[in-house]
Amino acid sequence: MNANLENNFKLIEHATIDSLKIRILLSNVTILDTSILDTKTKYIISDSTGEIMEETKIKHLAKEIKFNAYSIKAAIVSQYNFALKKNIDYLEIYLHSKILETDYFNGITIQNIEAIHTKLMAKKVFDISFENFLISSVNDIDIKKDFLTDKQSFLDLTTYLKKVATSSNHRHKGAQRYQNGNIEFNTRKTSTSTSPFLKLYDKELEAIERKNEFFDTYFNVNDLRNLKRIEATLKSTKEVKQSLNLETSNLVSLLNSTPGELNEVISNAVNINLKAIKEVTIKKSKVERSNNLDKMIYIHFANMLDNQNLFFEEALAITLEHFTDKQNKFRIKKKIVKIYSEEIAEIEHKKVNLKRVELLSLIGWGNSKSLYA
Repeated sequence: MNANLENNFKLIEHATIDSLKIRILLSNVTILDTSILDTKTKYIISDSTGEIMEETKIKHLAKEIKFNAYSIKAAIVSQYNFALKKNIDYLEIYLHSKILETDYFNGITIQNIEAIHTKLMAKKVFDISFENFLISSVNDIDIKKDFLTDKQSFLDLTTYLKKVATSSNHRHKGAQRYQNGNIEFNTRKTSTSTSPFLKLYDKELEAIERKNEFFDTYFNVNDLRNLKRIEATLKSTKEVKQSLNLETSNLVSLLNSTPGELNEVISNAVNINLKAIKEVTIKKSKVERSNNLDKMIYIHFANMLDNQNLFFEEALAITLEHFTDKQNKFRIKKKIVKIYSEEIAEIEHKKVNLKRVELLSLIGWGNSKSLYA
């Protein structure tokens, strides 16, 4: 197995940045190759009358800076500044982590951003100082987390997520599960803080089905076995600042965000797109158990499942939120699963799906600070 990939899998709980849009004042940029970038072919995003061209269309029309088995898109755009009452020109770079090549799975970080800048400058399409590069504005950010699970467990997980997804009558909102098991919530184009774009997908399948030149060049597909990804988007500058508690939405501020803060973006997107875990009151039960703790666990879970109509996974997430010590949480979780399996599931013919419990915890359902503040 590729060494970089293997090391990354030991850190699967860490979220990193997969892609983003970087916007730099054109006055801070020197265009070196006009066959790729030229102010004569700049795209007008807006003028004093409002929006002229959608940014998604601009990205589609943007010019490609070609590398080995992948490309990075860039465009010169003009946007009206109402405060200055004039159009301002920018260079936009649609940066993604393929530029890291064999270190692709590490994501874009503060540790590798200088190397990324060097690689971009080496193509001699444009020139910008590293200092100006770092303070350039950013938005449309994809934050990802990779994890390992077998195909059947992933299919079970996304089937379950579809069932507990927040419903919507609006077009392009809500959950869309595909035949291959991948699932998306909302769309990139319509993503907002109240309906964030979120997707879970099979990276191994992506490499195989698309016959992806990038993966064929830099990885052995066998090294991607059972690799899955969850990805959330911060679309607007306002979302970036609010979600990551930043004063300025620029590149260096973004890259100084901790893995925990990036994880929280994914966890929040999960919790917004899934039905809220219900608050319940525990009703008294007449069932007697020999051990007091076992009796309390049985009463608690029998009530939450039978009277509150919760799924076992929902009840487990609610309960474990009250345990902060990791070892204690592990022990109580083990005991809960045992009691549920032996005393509740057997009666109701409902087997506990341990893999699903593990995966729901991994993607962050029920872990959002906003739900348990």
